[in-house]
Amino acid sequence: MNIQEYLELAIIAVHRSGVILSDLYRQPCQVLYEDERDIKLQADRESESTIIDVLESTPFAILSEEGGWVRDYVLNEPFWVVDPLDGTLNFSRKIPFCAVSIALMKDEEFLLGVVYDFIRQEMFTGTKESGSFLNNTPVKVSNIKRAKDGIVATGLPVYRPYTEKEFQEYIQELRKYRRVRFLGSSALSLAYVACGRIDAFIQDEIMLWDIAGGSALIQFAGGDVRVYDIPGVPFTKKIRTACRKEVLL
Repeated sequence: MNIQEYLELAIIAVHRSGVILSDLYRQPCQVLYEDERDIKLQADRESESTIIDVLESTPFAILSEEGGWVRDYVLNEPFWVVDPLDGTLNFSRKIPFCAVSIALMKDEEFLLGVVYDFIRQEMFTGTKESGSFLNNTPVKVSNIKRAKDGIVATGLPVYRPYTEKEFQEYIQELRKYRRVRFLGSSALSLAYVACGRIDAFIQDEIMLWDIAGGSALIQFAGGDVRVYDIPGVPFTKKIRTACRKEVLL
């Protein structure tokens, strides 16, 4: 398998998506669905369609946030994981923290990752063989050794409230760190860990497409990635990432 060839294809896909999203970002948003916790925009759909048009040239199944599976998943074969617009609420309110994310996985292994911040035109890319890059410049996770010296990014679960006990446990975990950041985009938060701007990312109940591209980048940049399945809920994960294992302790 030529991973570099597939990486270049993923870069083409997010570039094309980024052109569309950059234009739509400057316009009033067309809302397709909204409730107390979630929002879907026409921008999500247009970005997804553009990305799938590119990735369908490969033989692999595609798992995308909006449309689910494109082609049937084949066990032990690679598959794409796509988030066509991570940070949709930010996008709708013109808060400039959102991104496009693509990963290629095989089983639970990350083969490549791409996260594109189309507002700042920052392209984060990575493979196991080459490492991680920001606009073609190699990046590494930070050299922070202790949680108490680090910045952690996080977010709250969208689909369920914490119980008081769960929320207190969550606060205790965050208190280990020097500072906490809520960017509103998991993909971008993870990319920032990969390039050393942030030292760790933690979140419960998060979807695979939100974290796949960024988790790949962290792993390829020398960081620690721990993703746990949540039983009974497909593609829903618990994630703990850091620049090094000690930060998670």
